[in-house]
Amino acid sequence: MRGAWFPLKATIHEDLSIVMCYCYSQGPLSEMMEQEFSGEWKFLRKTLFESSALRAERALLELALLLRMVDDEEKISEYDKTTSNVRSCGKLIMRDGSVEPLPFREVANKVIHSVEAVEWRYSPTLDHQVICKAGPGEKWVRAEIGLVDLSFVCGRLPA
Repeated sequence: MRGAWFPLKATIHEDLSIVMCYCYSQGPLSEMMEQEFSGEWKFLRKTLFESSALRAERALLELALLLRMVDDEEKISEYDKTTSNVRSCGKLIMRDGSVEPLPFREVANKVIHSVEAVEWRYSPTLDHQVICKAGPGEKWVRAEIGLVDLSFVCGRLPA
């Protein structure tokens, strides 16, 4: 069992906050840049978009690792299966074209094992997604993680 020195669930909440703030701020920041700044604003764009994307990707990876640790310790995904309370956090697109639901434990695995890319997909309905792309040897092509659903999973963990 992990020692009490590391605030595991509080760090999950912090990482989720970083991911959500990044993803949900991109639309308003793009509008602000378009309306308020004309011409080339290379350093401001780098600050608002590139630096924050890098920080959000690190937070996403840490979030995945910590969710996996919590699930290993507390067996949340096993408990969910026994109560028929398995919430899909998106979908998994397989190499053969089939689509499978993405339980939260698999979210952690897919983020950790996405070697090709992690992309952010913005939706007008505000159900933004993180897209994790697999390498050539995997059975899956991409995982489409819904951030609202991921928030549901993280939000039920007490900090």
